Amino acid sequence: MKSQPMILHIDLGNQSLYGWVKENNYIIFSELVRYSEKLIKEDLEEVQALMISNLLDNIVFLITKRDVEITLQKALDYFLSIEEYEQCVKIRNLFILIEKVKNNETKNITISKRNQKHIKRN
Repeated sequence: MKSQPMILHIDLGNQSLYGWVKENNYIIFSELVRYSEKLIKEDLEEVQALMISNLLDNIVFLITKRDVEITLQKALDYFLSIEEYEQCVKIRNLFILIEKVKNNETKNITISKRNQKHIKRN
């Protein structure tokens, strides 16, 4: 079984979660990109990327294999809006890696002889 990477935990003490999250998009999206990269490269199904907590509550950011492209697209939109092009390049490279992984998975799919005959006839 593959090990889960260490989650980043930010403890805000008595500070407001909502206020901190609203003011720290750069940190949040940077961590989401970093953990998305781990998820893709280590072929994990999901990863807990970030936990932000205060004395009353906590928020956990979970990235799943199924939704990693959505996460990366939102991060790309954010980094484009602040003109952080180094992060944009990193995200673009992750999209390319995702496509390579998808292509390798479809190449490894075996088609039964019966279905191969059906495909050839059509």
